[in-house]
Amino acid sequence: MRRGSVIGPLVLIAIGVIFLLRNVWPQIQIMDFVARNWPYVLIAWGALRLVELFSWKSSGRPLPESGVSGGEWFLIVVLCMFGMGLYAFNRHSGGWWSPAGIRVGGWDIMGDSFDFNYDVQTQKTASKTPKIVIESFRGDAQITGSDSDEVRVSGRKSIRALDNAEADRVSKDSPLEVVTQGDTIIIRSNQERADSRNRITSRFEIVVPRGASIDARGRYGDFDIRDINGTVQVYSDNAGVRLDNIAGNVKVDLRRSDIIRAIGIKGDLDLRGRGDDIELENISGTVTINGGYSGTVQFRNLAKPVRYEGVNASFQMEGVRGEVRSTISNLYAADVVGPVRVTSSKAKDVELINFTDSAEITIDRGDIELRPGRTPLPKISATTKNGEVNVALPDKARFEVRVSASRGDITNDYGAGLKVEDQGSRGHKIDGVVGGVGGPVISLTSGRGDIKLTKDDAPAPPSPVAPPSAPRPPTRVE
Repeated sequence: MRRGSVIGPLVLIAIGVIFLLRNVWPQIQIMDFVARNWPYVLIAWGALRLVELFSWKSSGRPLPESGVSGGEWFLIVVLCMFGMGLYAFNRHSGGWWSPAGIRVGGWDIMGDSFDFNYDVQTQKTASKTPKIVIESFRGDAQITGSDSDEVRVSGRKSIRALDNAEADRVSKDSPLEVVTQGDTIIIRSNQERADSRNRITSRFEIVVPRGASIDARGRYGDFDIRDINGTVQVYSDNAGVRLDNIAGNVKVDLRRSDIIRAIGIKGDLDLRGRGDDIELENISGTVTINGGYSGTVQFRNLAKPVRYEGVNASFQMEGVRGEVRSTISNLYAADVVGPVRVTSSKAKDVELINFTDSAEITIDRGDIELRPGRTPLPKISATTKNGEVNVALPDKARFEVRVSASRGDITNDYGAGLKVEDQGSRGHKIDGVVGGVGGPVISLTSGRGDIKLTKDDAPAPPSPVAPPSAPRPPTRVE
């Protein structure tokens, strides 16, 4: 900036005034004002430079070669980039420097959290099987069934604000309501009544009749639901869900979740969305899972069919007596009821032990290990484009085998009865019968990798006993 110019001092004065006003009157939306009106700075800057030039000319001082120096042009470019970015960000985020503090990327980095207790509210229901509707809110909810015919709601809410007076005002604007409409009980947090610049998070403890049905909706937070005989539906943008002892059907639809844990569900279970971990145990109805889960998916003791449709992999089986554990790169299943079908378009190792009926495995890359463990054998089809295939069959089994390894070797424990044919550039293959005709077809194919057909002399492994459930972690409070 040119020496002797008043622009520099005036810019410093303007910045100081902005921060002073922000400290003295927090309710003034300074940054919103700056985001909307920053172009006036350029206008004032240009006007002051003209006044300076006219003043220098009238006083006989030499004029500069250019009206605006190189340093000033640099500051002008920086100011334009900052102003346009601030306007766009403030417009789409709803304001990030609010009376409640500064918010960046959903995180509050200024302001304090003020807690308020909800008064205990009791609402008698019209019957022992009401429908409980929890309208969309941000926060956690613990919902428990009881033998009472009342709905009891208690808990607390946290409000992000700069001072206690602001928090008190926001709290009064967002009262808890329990509304009866026939046999439907509606629980409203009224968070949307507060200013969008104040963040409210609720923590509900709700006791309902055991025969109730639950329709819960949230934006961010956890749901812990137990001892309910009716249906349960949970919808949320981001939530962890824990379900225990639910007699009716369950539907969970989440855009994002850290964990879904369901234990003791007597009805059907339908899970949709994306997230990390899934833990299912003692489910009497059918299980359907649609979505992308990047963590660990675990099943124990599922009485009816389970269908999993992921982004890059899917599997289905008619029951799980033992355990299924699936990650992005591995699927392990022990003591399951077939037909079992597994497909994957990405790299995934598959290990299947002690299964019944048939097994059909098709993966793009990865190793396959199969051990049915009992006779009569089920029909088996295993295909991998790049990986090894290891199949161990009982010594006394009867089967027809078709094995093909395009670029790999074949190991055969059944001796001369199954002769390995060298097909030159087309790899190796086996076609034959073991134990007499009439057995199931064992079809094994590998594009790049070895295939091993071995005898399994070990007795069938016992059904794994599911370990006791881990203690439920405390519900997260934001």
